[in-house]
Amino acid sequence: MWQIFVLALLGSAAAQIPSLGWCPDFQPMANFSMNRFLGTWYEAERYFTVSELASRCVTTNYVSTPEGRILVANEIINYLTGVKRVMEGSLQMIGREGEGRIMVKYSSLPLPYDYEYSILDTDYDSFAVMWSCSGLGPVHTQSAWLLTRDRLAAANIMQRAYAVLDKYKISRAFFVKTSQADCTVLPDPAASPISGKNSGLVNEAAKELDEIEIPASEPVKASEIPQNKLPVKASEPEVKAQQVPEIILSESEKIEAEKEKSAGPVVEVQPKVAEKLKEKEPVKAKQS
Repeated sequence: MWQIFVLALLGSAAAQIPSLGWCPDFQPMANFSMNRFLGTWYEAERYFTVSELASRCVTTNYVSTPEGRILVANEIINYLTGVKRVMEGSLQMIGREGEGRIMVKYSSLPLPYDYEYSILDTDYDSFAVMWSCSGLGPVHTQSAWLLTRDRLAAANIMQRAYAVLDKYKISRAFFVKTSQADCTVLPDPAASPISGKNSGLVNEAAKELDEIEIPASEPVKASEIPQNKLPVKASEPEVKAQQVPEIILSESEKIEAEKEKSAGPVVEVQPKVAEKLKEKEPVKAKQS
């Protein structure tokens, strides 16, 4: 009989931590404010469960709608495949007014599923401790979660959460850390913007491009390559040396010129200079 109860309890509790006896009478947090609890929470640690054995980067989002409803979305990334799974549902407050007791109804599962949680304590800004217990006769199973606002919480924040567990005498022996590192989500093919008819058009266009034959380019000969020639400047006219008028020398001037020629380089004598030289030279008697 006990074995039947244990097997039924484990099957319904998704391999949570089973214990003998009735569920502990843990009182949820008083004066709980759901509006301050809204937002994103990251799972830092949890009780061991087989259903979340290969999960990482677990995130829970609580959103309030204009109609006053509170929606819940649990995002879990598979550790082996990298694919993200989302469990969606709605939340409602239960129990006495002002206490942190909530009921979540999951609608994205194959069958609707209700789960009751208790918020044992939270400061709304850094940590929260959630606890759940379900019993079947004298056997019960417990679940617990440590949530943080930061994906990687500081050590002092985790110490505050551990203090809540110690206050309620909840054993930390079965807690496992949730990996929140490298939380890159692979793109979902179903969420691709190119889908349906558009994807068919894209595929047809790609097929047509594949069928187009592009002729192979032939090697270009060096003689066919146009060469950039620099513009040639027009040849400038050659400057011709000015012709010096021939100087007519007298017999004495010729003799002096011959002497100068034999003594050194010939120096051109302008007509006016020659006349001055002629005036200075003594007049020689003409030979008869």
